Amino acid sequence: MLTVDNLSAGYYGSNVLRDVSLSCSDEITLVIGANGAGKSTLVKSITGTLRPVSGKIFFGEEEIQDRKAFHIAKLGISTVPERGRVFREMSVIDNLKFGFESSIKGKKGKLEERLEFVKDLFPDLAEKFATPAGKMSGGQQQMLSIARALMTSPKFLIMDEPTTGLYPKLLKEVLLKIKTISTRMPILLTEQNVSETVPLARKVYLLDAGRIIASGTGEEMMKNEIVRRSYLGQNDKEGAKDEYN
Repeated sequence: MLTVDNLSAGYYGSNVLRDVSLSCSDEITLVIGANGAGKSTLVKSITGTLRPVSGKIFFGEEEIQDRKAFHIAKLGISTVPERGRVFREMSVIDNLKFGFESSIKGKKGKLEERLEFVKDLFPDLAEKFATPAGKMSGGQQQMLSIARALMTSPKFLIMDEPTTGLYPKLLKEVLLKIKTISTRMPILLTEQNVSETVPLARKVYLLDAGRIIASGTGEEMMKNEIVRRSYLGQNDKEGAKDEYN
């Protein structure tokens, strides 16, 4: 559904991404890498907030690398930005309504239907609809950010490091929600948290200094020596157990 072909992108004449190619078709596609590897630059390039230097991006059969962010969102691509970025002074319900009302396609549906979907997926949020978003915990705000993105009825969801700053119990809860969402729409996920997220993914790409240096299934990448040595602190070849299946 989403294809990136030999993409180069950066800032002020200096490339951060260099000839990056990847494809996302269904369930979860994961891009892992250290801080500064280029994950957020990749997200910005796909969503239209950064114009690539070269290369192509396809959503379906349509080229989108030269499209504005507004037009890309209109195609059905929704984004959960790094660290959530909810409207802190607005209530939970108003954050959700904003997501619905800002969607071109969202207005064709019914607000009540989208709210019921969010309530079912995030029951804790349903109990806090009147609460200002800024008074909730960081984890709850991250849940709200995901829920707001889903209010747009997306065809494809991009999530930029959604587990940043979450304590272990909440991290697992968020990842289980992400896996549930992936049964309804494809997800492109970027993460530094390798041990918890790689087992979830159908396809994993390792981004290092702006280049894809390895790729494979989640199981293959958990056995990849670079991943095990540099990201898991392990040197043995033994695979890791997938605790989400």
